[in-house]
Amino acid sequence: MEKMPAKLLFERNVIGNMGSVIGRVKDIIFDEKVGKLVSLEIEPVENSPVMVEEGKNVLIPYKIVVAVKDVVVIDEKCLNKISIRPSTH
Repeated sequence: MEKMPAKLLFERNVIGNMGSVIGRVKDIIFDEKVGKLVSLEIEPVENSPVMVEEGKNVLIPYKIVVAVKDVVVIDEKCLNKISIRPSTH
């Protein structure tokens, strides 16, 4: 993926590569020790496949992001294989 400032991710829509609307990026989790983005904090839309609890944002591992352009695209097949947990913010 092309390098871009992390602040450009904020408020981008997140969609799945099979067409699901997931939500919107609210924050990022960055590992300063290794210099890599670890997770995206997502505010799920209504009926999102990642909604854990009404009104709670969720953390999605950055490793399932497949593209970042006008929107953030994630690999929907990986959603069943990863642990999606509520954000503590």
